[in-house]
Amino acid sequence: MKLRRSEHLCPKFQAAMDVLARPWNGLIIATLEQGGALRFSELRERLAAMGDRMLADRLKDLEAYGLVVREVSPGPPVRVAYALTEVGHGFREVQSAIGRWGERFASASAGRRRRSAARNADRRNPRDATLG
Repeated sequence: MKLRRSEHLCPKFQAAMDVLARPWNGLIIATLEQGGALRFSELRERLAAMGDRMLADRLKDLEAYGLVVREVSPGPPVRVAYALTEVGHGFREVQSAIGRWGERFASASAGRRRRSAARNADRRNPRDATLG
């Protein structure tokens, strides 16, 4: 995978964004943060829109990044669970910050949609706008 780099941005920031920019990575990390160690099937249930192959690929990627650890418990039956590493748990701060930003973004977006809808309504019926 070719990584994009910008000379004016911090390389550590860009490395973190490379992880989060991949589809599903942030949601997998957030799910493991909330649920603790989870088996593949439990992750799949919580991320129902995600296919098995994509989940397996993303877990391998996150494991390679050192954010997720694969824990194998001897059986029978053998049980495999995925959990966040110490570095992976650091995502909690990022998740909180993104959540706060998301609230502001959602509020601003809703305001823009309301203003746009009002402008469109005025354009459709100019007489209503002058009566007001």
